[in-house]
Amino acid sequence: MGDAPTTVLSAYVVAEAAALGVPRATLARMVAVLVVDAVVGSVPLAGDAFDAVWKANDRNVRLLERRARAGDVDADAIRADRRFVLGVAVVLVAGLLAVAAAATLAA
Repeated sequence: MGDAPTTVLSAYVVAEAAALGVPRATLARMVAVLVVDAVVGSVPLAGDAFDAVWKANDRNVRLLERRARAGDVDADAIRADRRFVLGVAVVLVAGLLAVAAAATLAA
């Protein structure tokens, strides 16, 4: 449950990437980094060690910076990326809430 809020906050980097016009492929990669961090990081004890090494936010910021230097993106692509990120964020939040609810009911 403790990893859910930090994952949601980490999604801010992905949202900023979409606002800057990063292509969908890069956004998908950034979301994958977050998903791996959320899933593996939620494992007791081993997840803490993984989080110390994985550093999802650092990885995503490096992806964002690398792509931002790569060149311009048109306005239609920016809008499409924003919709993509919004959809992914909604799915992630819903999934995390479902996992938290299931964990609470199981306890």
